[in-house]
Amino acid sequence: MATIIISYFLIYTVLIGTLVLVGFFLQVKKEENYHVEKSFNLEDIVVLVPFRNEEQRIDAILDSIQQLTSFPQKFLFIDDHSSDNANKKIEQLSANYPVELIAVPSDCQGKKMALRFGMKQCSSKYLLTFDADVSFSPNYFEDLATLQESSMYLQPAIMKAETFWEHLYEIDLTLINAVNVGMAGLKRPLMASGANLLYEREVFDEVDSIEEHGKVASGDDMYLLKDYRENEKEVRLVSSPNHAIITETPQSFREFIDQRLRWLGKTSDLKDHLSTGLAILQSILTFLFFALLVYSVAQSDWEGAVILFASKMLIDFVVFFPYFKRIKRLSTWLFIPLYELLFPFYTLIILTLMFWYKPKWKGRKISHK
Repeated sequence: MATIIISYFLIYTVLIGTLVLVGFFLQVKKEENYHVEKSFNLEDIVVLVPFRNEEQRIDAILDSIQQLTSFPQKFLFIDDHSSDNANKKIEQLSANYPVELIAVPSDCQGKKMALRFGMKQCSSKYLLTFDADVSFSPNYFEDLATLQESSMYLQPAIMKAETFWEHLYEIDLTLINAVNVGMAGLKRPLMASGANLLYEREVFDEVDSIEEHGKVASGDDMYLLKDYRENEKEVRLVSSPNHAIITETPQSFREFIDQRLRWLGKTSDLKDHLSTGLAILQSILTFLFFALLVYSVAQSDWEGAVILFASKMLIDFVVFFPYFKRIKRLSTWLFIPLYELLFPFYTLIILTLMFWYKPKWKGRKISHK
């Protein structure tokens, strides 16, 4: 038994240490070469903000715009058939800031279509997409202007928990982001977030495959990343908090589960073999760990169970620490032990629901396939 446990931890340490820790430092080294004194002309950037019924959440981005020290060409808010008063808040801001509000026509529906409709209403070399519930620093665009021009930049979207349980929602995404940063350092990024995504319009027009996934309501960011990758376009990832937006966590367990089911659905549809392979590897390592833990408890080897759990927590604390420190979320890093205790139950819920429960987004079905 001792030999099996030692073998498990050797394999686990090498794999997770390489994927996360080694990859993280390689990625940080890459990012040192992305910055110059000034590169992006902010007048070349239009920010697209599609929204639907965000009256209760839109204040964060509107407040952030008012605090900016530098501005892009404009913020284009695209109303996707809202039935609340979010548009009134936007109109009030447009009098004094480079903010414009448009509404999609009746035959246009969903975030993907709203974004493409917005693109046709503006002219700019680059497009930056934000979600309508994000916030960002006053220096966000000054920091953006220091990046070298590239076909696409994947920028950080950091969840920030406000309550005890929200830390568990936050840490789930943060651990995924840590792996994504590590893989970007080792090979290539696996995921993108449309909450903070910068890309060149001309390249977008060349590679966009909307006809293949237009009926899937969510996931434009991941499909676009796939389009860029398959057409061998340059994709860069930055992990510095200077380039981050802040978004709130899900506000309930059901909202959290709905969000994860949406992500799982679009990930499986993308058929990214590297991402799928890593997911299978994680599942195997997680199963083996809990099998060893359950076996120790069944044998009344309580000391062995404690040592087993403590050893894994120590490895995870060490491996993920640099990333959590970089994004300044060490308060959430401390939740790793509790999260990993709950992870098997959370996984079981997800696997059970994915076969019969179909989440909706903004009152709409995710896929019409």
